[in-house]
Amino acid sequence: MPHPSSSAPARVMVELHVEVQAFYAFQLPLLEDRRLEEFVLTFTEDGSYAQVKDGWELAGRENLLAAMSAAIPYYGNKVFRHWFDKFVIEQVGEDEISVVFRSLVSVTDEAGNVVLEPSSTVEDLLVRRDGRLFTRSRVVRRDVAAPVGAPAEAGPYS
Repeated sequence: MPHPSSSAPARVMVELHVEVQAFYAFQLPLLEDRRLEEFVLTFTEDGSYAQVKDGWELAGRENLLAAMSAAIPYYGNKVFRHWFDKFVIEQVGEDEISVVFRSLVSVTDEAGNVVLEPSSTVEDLLVRRDGRLFTRSRVVRRDVAAPVGAPAEAGPYS
């Protein structure tokens, strides 16, 4: 959920920040290690994942697993890593947490050459069930510069 530009995000308890960071530290290596069945279990049953620039959205663990299984061969045997930064974490309900952050993906080939994919802003809605966090929705907005002369869009950090 984007924050209004006129106000700073609410103060976040250290425990919540650590819990969210620990969740991502658990979730993303599952994807990077191609453990897709385990990765999709970090989403709710009806969890959704959308790529705004590419115009697609998937909902449900089965659909997520099918789409990710089809996409993984793109990377071949390359190593890909997700780098997250600039977290804005907001408790929006008793068991709901809005998280907005910046993301960068590095891809390393057999020779050690590294390529960076376009940076992104990610908007997650996490939910706590039985004491554990799950992703209910994830929206990824890849950074794309506005054409010269066009007004820039306000982002979630504006």
